[in-house]
Amino acid sequence: MIGALEALRAVLVLVLTVLVVALAAWFVAIAQLQPLSAVVRWAGTLLGAASGWELGIGLGLPPSLLTVGLMCVMTSALRRTRRALAANEQLVRAGTLPATRYAATVGMATCLGAIVLVLLLAGLLVGAGTLTLLGSARFIVVVSVPLLIACLGPERRGAPAGRWAQALFDLVATKAGDEWADALESALRVLRRVGLAVGIVAVLGLIVALATGWSSMAEAVSGYSRPTVAAVGLGFVQLLFLPTLLVITVSWLSGAGVHLSTAALATPFSSQAAVVPAVPVLAAVPVDTAAWGWAVLVVLPLAVGVATVGRSTWVEEVDWRVVVISAGLGFVCTAAAVLFAAGPIGPAGLETFGVPIGTAIATIGGAAGAGTAAGWGLSLLANRASADR
Repeated sequence: MIGALEALRAVLVLVLTVLVVALAAWFVAIAQLQPLSAVVRWAGTLLGAASGWELGIGLGLPPSLLTVGLMCVMTSALRRTRRALAANEQLVRAGTLPATRYAATVGMATCLGAIVLVLLLAGLLVGAGTLTLLGSARFIVVVSVPLLIACLGPERRGAPAGRWAQALFDLVATKAGDEWADALESALRVLRRVGLAVGIVAVLGLIVALATGWSSMAEAVSGYSRPTVAAVGLGFVQLLFLPTLLVITVSWLSGAGVHLSTAALATPFSSQAAVVPAVPVLAAVPVDTAAWGWAVLVVLPLAVGVATVGRSTWVEEVDWRVVVISAGLGFVCTAAAVLFAAGPIGPAGLETFGVPIGTAIATIGGAAGAGTAAGWGLSLLANRASADR
């Protein structure tokens, strides 16, 4: 019941939100004489897109901020379920309530299962979502990440690791030894700093691209019949896809590049002059960097190295085990993020757009692993030099 009630709360928030948005869209498009039943279909499509499904209308990129919002709602519901179950256990120990076997597992599974069922029905049956390999992989990420955060994260901000996270560390210590359990805990802290460093690099890279490509963006907008209205509308849409744009920026900086269409792959060490979609932010992608583009390949490893051993207190917790674990987790996180930055955005040449998945996973994950290993290696050399003195 605890899990079902928390799921009901989350489902009501999601359903009411997408219905309001779809109803607003219906009023905007009222001149098209759409039937009122289209509101339900549009709401389901919006929820399906946020869940990561590819849409039958030729769109494959999920609106990133909506996906983040969906994951936040799911995380909140699962965390509330976890806290309620913890309070329930205290009442059981006090003798107020009878004991129930596997109460935590049943409660969390009920909450997650109910939300997942609604998302599947809304996205695939009511909306225009289609069952594809890429969409299924993204849906698994959307479902799994809130569950991992709710189960393994602290119960509240600033609190120590929860009992399930501690149970994981104890299991690793039993199976592989205390050194690996300590290394896993340290690797998670390193991974958090590395993620922040990569995010900062992505934001700065996007800002530089927008500043240097401002004239190209203005030229792209001027091709519309009403440039001002187009700039406002496209600006809102681009903001909706901000996390995807950040992933695309990291992919470009890593050398993997970005597909602007089937015929155009923009990378830091090549030039391309193919026609790209008339979206302002895409016009800011550098097109002639063959002379200097190789230099940007050091940006990610350098940032990751600083995030790994930039302080003396960070150096003390890094060893070869931490490097191995953090590099492996870096590849996993990279794969999860890259899945949401690839997919079609239209027919014909736009069926290929976004990050090249396999190449980006290899280059971004490799750059992160290389930066961590290089930072650790340089710290060893520095310590040896100090000892020789």
